[in-house]
Amino acid sequence: MRYHIANMKNLIITLVLAFQANIAWANDEANFDISQPAKIQEANAEFVYKFLLAEIAAQRGDLNSAGHLYYDLAKLTKNIPLAQRATNIAGYARNGRLALDSAELWRQLDDSSLEAKQILAELFISSGNLAKARPLIEKLLELEKTRAEGFLYLNNLLTKVENKKNALRFILAIAKPYNGLAEAHFSIAHTAYFAGDLKLTEKELDLVEAINPKWETSALFRGYIIAKEWPEKALEFYKSFLKSNPNSNEVRLEFAKTLTSLKRYDDAKKQFLKLVDGSLASPEISLTVALLSLELNDDKLAEKFFNQSIERGYDDPDKIQMYLARIYNKRGDFKKSLSILDKIISGLLFVDAKLLAAEIIVQNKSTEEAIESLSLYKNISSSDKLRFLRAKTSMLFNDGRPQDAFDLLKSEDKNYSDSSEFKFDYAMLAEKMGNLLLMEQLLKEAIKIKPDFALAYNALGYSYADRNIKLADAKKYIEIALSIEPKNHYIIDSMGWLHYRLGNIDIALEFTQKAYAIQKDPEIAAHLGEIYWKKGEKDEAKRIWQDSLVNNPSNSVLNETFQRFN
Repeated sequence: MRYHIANMKNLIITLVLAFQANIAWANDEANFDISQPAKIQEANAEFVYKFLLAEIAAQRGDLNSAGHLYYDLAKLTKNIPLAQRATNIAGYARNGRLALDSAELWRQLDDSSLEAKQILAELFISSGNLAKARPLIEKLLELEKTRAEGFLYLNNLLTKVENKKNALRFILAIAKPYNGLAEAHFSIAHTAYFAGDLKLTEKELDLVEAINPKWETSALFRGYIIAKEWPEKALEFYKSFLKSNPNSNEVRLEFAKTLTSLKRYDDAKKQFLKLVDGSLASPEISLTVALLSLELNDDKLAEKFFNQSIERGYDDPDKIQMYLARIYNKRGDFKKSLSILDKIISGLLFVDAKLLAAEIIVQNKSTEEAIESLSLYKNISSSDKLRFLRAKTSMLFNDGRPQDAFDLLKSEDKNYSDSSEFKFDYAMLAEKMGNLLLMEQLLKEAIKIKPDFALAYNALGYSYADRNIKLADAKKYIEIALSIEPKNHYIIDSMGWLHYRLGNIDIALEFTQKAYAIQKDPEIAAHLGEIYWKKGEKDEAKRIWQDSLVNNPSNSVLNETFQRFN
C-alpha cells in the first residue's frame, strides 16, 4: 500500500509541476509594472506553495519548470534574490528566452546591480542583439575602475557573435570615447582580426604599443597573428620584445614554444631554463625542459628536471618515472631502472611499465627471465594480455627462436578465437615462417571478425601482389583497405606495387611517390627505386636506394632490392 501511495504522490507532484509551469509560462507575456506594489508581500500560503514547487522541480532536475516558477515568484514578490535565482537556473537550463526575461526583471528590481546588467548584456550579445546590448555596455564602461577589464571581457563575448562585421561596427562605436585607452584599441584589433580586417588589426595594435609598449597581452596577440603565417618572423618579434622587456615571462614562454615547434630545441631549452624558476615556474615547465634535454642527449639535465617536475606536483608522476627508467638503463644502471618501474603498480601506465621492464630484462639478463616477468600478471584485461603475448612473441623471434614464437601463438589460438588482432599477428608470423596458406586463412578469419580491418585486407592483397598471383583478388582487397584508410602510406604503397605487377608503371609511380612523400619507409623506397629502374631512370633509382640505406642500413628488403639491381 505504501508503494502505491508513494507513486500517487509522485504523480500528483508531476501534474502540479506541469500545471504550475504552464501558469508561469503564460505569465511571461503578462505586463509587469515596476512602480506597482508587489502582489505577494509576505510568506503566505501561495508563496510557500510555489516556492516548494520550484525547489522540488530543481531537485528533480526539471530546470525549465524551476526557472519559470522562480521567475513568476520574483514578479509576484518583486524579490531581487528570486530574480537572480531564476536567471541562474535559466542559464543552467540553457533557456535563453527565460534567462533574458529573468535578467531584465533582476535589472529592473535592482538597477544598481552591475552583475544583472553584465549578464543581460552578455545575453543580448550572444543572441546577436547588439543594439539592445549597447546602452548596457556603455553604462558599464562609464566606471573607470572596471573599464579596462570590461573591454578585455568584451573580446570573449564578441568572438561568439556570428556576424563578425556587426561585431566590429559595435566595438568601434563603443570604444570611440576612449581613444587614449590601450584596452579599447586592443578590443578593436581583436574584433577586427576575427572580422578579417588585418589592416585595421595592425593599425590598432600599433596604437596599443604606442600607449603601452610593455603590455604582454597585446604582444602575445601580435605574435600569435604573425606565427599563424610565418613562425620564423614571429621569433624575431618575440626576440625584439624580450630585448626591451626581459622580464616578460608570458612572451618568453610563447617564444620558447615557437622555437620548439620549429625544432630549434637547443634555443628553446635556453628560454625554458630562464622560466623554470621564474613567475611561471610549474611542473609542466620543468617537464618541458627535461624533454628538450632528452632531445639534445643531455640526460643529466633531463634527470634533474624530471625529478623537479615530480617534486612540484606533476599530476602523472608515473609518466616521468618511465622516462627516468630509460635514462638509468641507458647509463647501465638497469637495477635502478627496474626498481623505479616496480613502483608502478596500477594506473594507465601499469602495462607499459611492465613491458618496458621486460625489455630491460631482455637487454641485461635473458629472454626467459623477461618472459617469466610478464607471466606473473594474471588479473589483467584481455587486451593487455594480448599486448604481453605480442611482447613475448617478439622477444622469442628477435632471440633467433622463430619456431618457439610460432609455437607460443599456436598454443594461444584457442584463447583468442574472437580476436582479429591476434589473428593478424599470428598471420604475420606465419608468413615469416613461410606458411602462406595459414597466413591467408588467418587474415580471412580476422576480416570475418572485423569487417573494417584495413590492415588485414592490405596484408592479404599485398601478399598476392608481392608473389605476383591472384592479382584481381589483390586489387579487390587493397581497394577495400584504401577505402577504409585512404591516407595510410603502407596501403597506398601496396596499390602502387600492385599496379607495378600489372604493368601500369606510371600509375604505380604515382601511388608509390605519394606513399613515400607521407613516410620515407625503407620498403617503400625499395619499391619506388624498382619502379624508376623499370622506367629506365636508373640514376634516380640508385639515389633513392642509397639515401634510404643511410638511415636504414640493415633493412633486408631494401638491401635485397639494391643488390639485385647493382
